[in-house]
Amino acid sequence: MLDSLAGRRVYIDANVFIYFLDQLTTHADAATAILEAAAAGRFAAVTGQAVVAEVMVGPYRQGDPLVIRKVKEFFASAVWLDVVDHPAQAFDDAALLRATSGMPFIDALHVSTASLSRCDVVLTQDARMKPGLGVDVVTLPVAGR
Repeated sequence: MLDSLAGRRVYIDANVFIYFLDQLTTHADAATAILEAAAAGRFAAVTGQAVVAEVMVGPYRQGDPLVIRKVKEFFASAVWLDVVDHPAQAFDDAALLRATSGMPFIDALHVSTASLSRCDVVLTQDARMKPGLGVDVVTLPVAGR
């Protein structure tokens, strides 16, 4: 799967970062391999501010200032990761995707932001996310499959 991402511009969904940061799920190894490949420059990694907010929910629930700081520092220091804003057009496109595909709004926002950020693909573990606006959706592989 990593070979199919080589040289592409890839929008990374929140669940990939959560699996990597938690290291507690069956997806942790795959998420780690993906992010290591991005850090090595095998593909251009992009994510949105909404993804960062989604990832921060867990640390805020834990209430551990060290964990909160660690996750914020991860996103701030990952020079290989382009964290983009969500312009007004992304919200309009997301509304259109939501209306026409039935995809949850947050997933539609990720796809529309990926499109506006010139990404070829969104990498996710969310089966509800659908391709659109010229962006394909690739599912994170599960260990052992």
